[in-house]
Formats: sequence, structure tokens, C-alpha cells
Amino acid sequence: MAWLLSLVLAVALQALLPMSASAQQAAEPGRVALVIANGSYPEAGIPGALTDGRAVASALRDGGFDVVAVEDADRAALLRALATFTGKLRRGAEAIVFYSGHAVQQRGRNFLVPLPPQNAEQDTIDLDALIDALILARPVSSFVFIDASRNNPWQPAGKGLLAVEPLERIAVMFSAAPGRTVTDSGARASQTVEEWLKAIRTPNLDMGAAAKRTQDAVARLTRRAQLPWLSSDPPAGLVVTRPVAVAQNNRAVIPPLEGTSAPPDAYELAFWETIRNSESAAEYKAYLDAYPNGRFAALARAREQLYRGKPPAPAASAAVAPPAPPPAAAAPAAPVAAGPQRDCTGCPELAAIPAGTFQMGSNDLYEFEKPVHPVTVKAFLLGTREVSYEEWDLCVDQGGCNHRPDDRGLGRGKRPVTDIHWNDANAYLSWLSARTGKRYRLPTESEWEYAARAGTATTYAWGQTMVKERANCNGCNDQPRRSAIAVGQFPPNSFGLYDMAGNAAEWVADCWSESYRSTPRDGSAYTVPACRERVLRGGSFNNDPRYLRSAARFKYDADVRFYTNGFRVAREP
Repeated sequence: MAWLLSLVLAVALQALLPMSASAQQAAEPGRVALVIANGSYPEAGIPGALTDGRAVASALRDGGFDVVAVEDADRAALLRALATFTGKLRRGAEAIVFYSGHAVQQRGRNFLVPLPPQNAEQDTIDLDALIDALILARPVSSFVFIDASRNNPWQPAGKGLLAVEPLERIAVMFSAAPGRTVTDSGARASQTVEEWLKAIRTPNLDMGAAAKRTQDAVARLTRRAQLPWLSSDPPAGLVVTRPVAVAQNNRAVIPPLEGTSAPPDAYELAFWETIRNSESAAEYKAYLDAYPNGRFAALARAREQLYRGKPPAPAASAAVAPPAPPPAAAAPAAPVAAGPQRDCTGCPELAAIPAGTFQMGSNDLYEFEKPVHPVTVKAFLLGTREVSYEEWDLCVDQGGCNHRPDDRGLGRGKRPVTDIHWNDANAYLSWLSARTGKRYRLPTESEWEYAARAGTATTYAWGQTMVKERANCNGCNDQPRRSAIAVGQFPPNSFGLYDMAGNAAEWVADCWSESYRSTPRDGSAYTVPACRERVLRGGSFNNDPRYLRSAARFKYDADVRFYTNGFRVAREP
């Protein structure tokens, strides 16, 4: 190990030479990250490694990390990235290292495989070189995520990775236990990375809690066939998405880290702020479902009883599911206007969706899409396009929305707004309802699929197989776009709806269910008390065609933003 330490020190000194003395004095401990994504191996490509690396780099930048990122790097590029990262490290800093690619174990250690791998014995990079850089710099906390527990042709003996010894202030996570491997498939290579991204994007979630949440999610999704491994508990206090101050007694208060015994968190306070002037019993009941012993529970119960049976005020809650439609014995819904319409300047265009009955779900691929079952949907209106940056920014400018997502340099305008979580979408709908006097909401999952199918029973709205230039996804076209594009660029379905497949994944009102066995058959939303996971439909530019099927569904944490996720509006007739 001594020769490695010398090499790391020498490389770090070379990286520091161009820095002036004043610049060195000005450098303060901060947040530094190294992200390496190697996927284009000729012999054993990893389809989603680059996508994962970019998503991780984006999440870390959003969290204030100075990110050194490299993709499909050869050995020299890896060493340069390591030197740059090492040069940025300061004592007392917070550091995160992420690697997605191939690795091998040999001579009792783990080695990262660069591109192109010619000789696994000579061209690889010792994982200890990364860890030694952290040991030497002595950051206050470090987390190393190695997503490389894969079978590959360069593994001479032994599967997976070797365990890393516990180290003070440094935790190492593998996607699978030492000696175990995982199988990658689809555009997103690693289920573990996806769950970890959800966790670290959760505001105020400590890395220890994020790692535990990742382990629990992957174990559940794989029926405990896979369990991410940790060398030791992550250092306390390392948070990627930092807490947001909330107003409390006329002063700014930073909520405590999630998982600690503490007063109501920022989400309960934010939830209450959105409904405290409401006259909707359903909204107070939704608060009680989420926070039965919350700070405002007694007042919420009193108001829920007071307003029970009364029609809701025009402004909808920013964080509750839409109320269930009236029972079957009620009068039929009023007919909706024919043709697209808008309720105001800058409002989304709406299409009238007629009432009807359809077969929801699919028995072809996944258990959570089963069983196929009949659902009756009442007439409603649905946005012809996904909500755009242009429409979202108007809400921000007028004070109805408080989150202005970054367009990542791709432009705003008619592109669908993304990096939106479920509560953000409901805040927009609340503002739109107040502005128009109409009842806007998210579509229910069954309404969404009914509208996406538009009278068809085939895999896609246009037929049984993928047809080129019908949607924006990874594999839908000869030239992939690799990002969301302006809404309405592909042909609409028979209901006049654009981008129901691909472009941005779309939030719907429902809580996640593992099957359709107990979900409503009347077109209403499936809800359970305090559900954390909500449903996304339609797939995105980042997904392959199987995730764009009319029956395809996904889940995501309601309070976590992701750069593929957006929404479209629904409205009562």
C-alpha cells in the first residue's frame, strides 16, 4: 500500500502546482464529489451507466457539491480525474465518490476497469487509490458508492467485489454483498443507484438514513435476492439535499434531520400551510391521514367535521389526492365542451375525455400491472400536453409555485417542466384552481390509462409494436434525443393528447399499489393513509420502449424531484 500512497501524494501535488498561494489560502473545506461512469465496454457494455452517472452528478451539484465527473474514461483519464478530485479535497470537507462500471478482484484487492480494457492486470485502477485519497485528506465525512458488482470477462477468479475494511469517517457501499453480482438490464442499469438517488434527493435525509432506505427498497424490490452492502455506518450529518428553512414564529427554522425525534418537519408545516384556509373536508382528512398525531390534528378534525358535506372552495390543496368521484347512483357528469379549450391566458390547453369503460392493466410483463380489470371512467378534461416550463414559470412569477427547476441548459419555453415532485405538481394545480375558479387536479391512474389508450386495447395507442418517430424515448427513434423536447412534436392519439408515451414521466394522483387486486373500479384514485410512494405513468425520454406501453407504471417518492418527472393537468367538467 505504501507505493500507492506515494503515487496518490505525487499526483495530488502535481494537481496543486498551478494553484497560486492566495488561491490555496482562500480554499475552504467544502463539498467535493468524484463521479466516474464507464459504460461503453466493447465486450460487456452497461446500458445505463452513463445515465446513472449523469443523474448522480446532477443530484450532487444540486446539493452544492463541486463535482469532478468523467465518462467512458481510459486509465489516464481516470488518474487525471482522481488527481483533480484529490486537489480539491480539504481537511474538514464532505466528500462523495460514485463509480459505475466494471471492477475485478485480484491479489486480495478490488480494481476498477477503465476503457478500453486491454490488460486487466496492468490497466486497472486500484480502489484503494480512491480510498487512500480520502484517508490522506481527512474530510469530516466521506461516502463511496461502487456500483460495480457485475459479471464481466476480465474477472479471473471470484465473483463480485471483496469486502472493504471499516474506516473512520469513510463508508463504502456496494450494489451487492461481497462475492455477489447483479444482472443489469434496460436503459437504467442499476436499481440500487435509482433508489439511492431517490433517497439522497430527499431534503434533509442523512446519508445513514439514505443508505438504509436504499437497502430496504432494493431488498423489497428484489424479494431479498439483492441487498446493497455497507462497510460501516455512514458518517452522521452528511446530507446531499440540504434542509430548507421554514417560517415558524416569525423566524427561519431549519427542520431537524429526518429520522430524529423532533417537532413536525418541514413537510407537515408546508402541508398545513397549503390547506389552513381551505373549506374542503377532504383536504383536512388527507392531512389527518398523513399526520394523525400532527401538531394541527385537533384543528384539522374540527374543520373536517365542520365542512363535511359542503362543496369545496375553488382553490385545491397543494398536497392532497383528489376526492373520489360521486357514487354510481349520482346523476351522470355534465357533458364537456367539444374541442380543445383554455380557461385563461397561459393556462394549459384541455381536451374533453368522454365517459367510458375499458380494460386496465396488462398480464404480459409485471405483477404490479396485473390483473387486467374493467374500470368505468366519468367524463373529465385532460391537458393535451404536458405542463411546460412556460406555464410553470408563470405560476412561479405569480407566487403560486415556489420551486423553479433548472432546465440544465436545454431551454425552457415549450419543453415539459421536469424535476418536479408530486407536491410541486399539486401546488401548481392549487394555483390554477384559484386563478380560474375551476377544479384542477392530477388525473387518477385509471383516468390516465383510459386517456392514453384512447379507445385502443393494443400495447401502444398506435398498435402492438413500437413505431419509429411516435414518441421520445431511448430506442424509439433512429436518433435519440437524450432529453425532453418541446411538447407536441409527435402525432397525438385519438383523443387529441400528445406525448402520453415518452418525453416526461407524468405524476398521477394515486398511491402506489403492488397490484390492481384492491384498487378502485370507478375511475377514482387509490389512496392509503400517509402513503409515501406515488405513481408515474407514460415513461420518459430516458426509458426504453417497454416502459412506454399504455399499461406501464412506475413508482417514486412523492417528495423527491427527478429530472425525468413532470405532469399534465386534469379538470372536472
